[in-house]
Amino acid sequence: MNVSTANRSWLLLALLALTSAILCIAQPSFGGHLDILYVGTVYGGLLGVYFVICRGIRSAVKVITLVAVSAVAWPIAYFGSFDAAGHIPGGLVHQGDAVAPGFPLIAFGGLLGGAVLLIPVLLLFKPVSVKPRAALVRASLGILLSGIAGGVAWELGPTVGAAIWATLPTAALPPPDFYGMAALFFLWQPVVALFIGWATFEKRRAVPIQASEAQAGAPAPQTGAPSRRSFVVVLACLVVLSLTRIIPVRLRQSHRDGVAARRRESRPSGVDLPLPQPMKEEEALILKQIGDYQPGHATKTVEPVSHEKGYERPGGLSFGTLYTKAGEPVPQWPLAPKQYMSVRVQQYPNNAWAQYLAEYPQRMYISPDDPKEHALVIQFSQKVRSSQSKRVGQTGIPLYYMWPSGNCIVTIDYYTPDENLQLVRAYLEKYPSSIP
Repeated sequence: MNVSTANRSWLLLALLALTSAILCIAQPSFGGHLDILYVGTVYGGLLGVYFVICRGIRSAVKVITLVAVSAVAWPIAYFGSFDAAGHIPGGLVHQGDAVAPGFPLIAFGGLLGGAVLLIPVLLLFKPVSVKPRAALVRASLGILLSGIAGGVAWELGPTVGAAIWATLPTAALPPPDFYGMAALFFLWQPVVALFIGWATFEKRRAVPIQASEAQAGAPAPQTGAPSRRSFVVVLACLVVLSLTRIIPVRLRQSHRDGVAARRRESRPSGVDLPLPQPMKEEEALILKQIGDYQPGHATKTVEPVSHEKGYERPGGLSFGTLYTKAGEPVPQWPLAPKQYMSVRVQQYPNNAWAQYLAEYPQRMYISPDDPKEHALVIQFSQKVRSSQSKRVGQTGIPLYYMWPSGNCIVTIDYYTPDENLQLVRAYLEKYPSSIP
């Protein structure tokens, strides 16, 4: 790469900031406080590399202070803007039933984070010739720039953020506000980094030296730019660092594409199929007490044929009832009791469709990134699909069991803390699992 010595440090600073943006967009999950401090720590650490390589800073205290200040600047900006959401005019934008942050709110967060970051950094790394008052004036300009850059970047989320998502899809579906956050990292971090570089830059004049001094090996004046070798080494390190996040993201996307392809290939052909021997409620359901649980009102509904692309499905019948513990009050239909187990039996034209729809239920989102979702478990020596594995160590995830049996699918949902398997056993005896 043919880069002039004068521009080498600026290019390196921009590349350090862009690397930070990539690492923050494709952020790994550490859990707890580490997730909160990750963004600022990465950004401050890479800024520290710039000051060490390009400015010759050798003070560990200064570099550690830079990283610490940057680490706390991000959560202050993030949570501070949320706390101010109801107090800033235009801070929240109503999008139908949803509410999203607006330009003023993100700009306010940028001002907060800019103040926490820039004031100590510019005072700490100011050139000797710059007085503290002048450094504070520059910091004020930078704070204003930080707010404007943050707000503008957020507004560019639907375009810039969507383009970043197409390159770095960190999940099966975009998390809330991903587009805005991705654009914020990608644009704000380089802009503020370059401002810091400008605000702490001191143009040094070369002092003429006598020939005798040159022969004696007097040191050459500092240029403030890294050597070509240092530049190449740091550039290679940045590429490797970026790939440590890019490669896992792309591998996960490749896995998602493979799951989607297998789903398309395994889908049975034909949806306009007749339903052989339609069952009745008393045939499909166990309408008698099972252990401690008694059935309620039985329902029967017709599932229409779907020709929607990607959601093709044959018509069928769906039977359902709610089981409540014996002795507990049961409200009159169609009101549901407070605690119950729900059983649904769906009948389809053939075994292939039942097998397919049990593995890929259309009314349930299953992330291909998490093998614990809708995972196979063993109950009573038979394979069934369940949320059981996903619920380990987590709360708030409802328990369910689902399995195909011939041309039927049985689903048992728990809406009670009593998670005994009496219903699962009874329905597995009536509908043995067809999962191989």
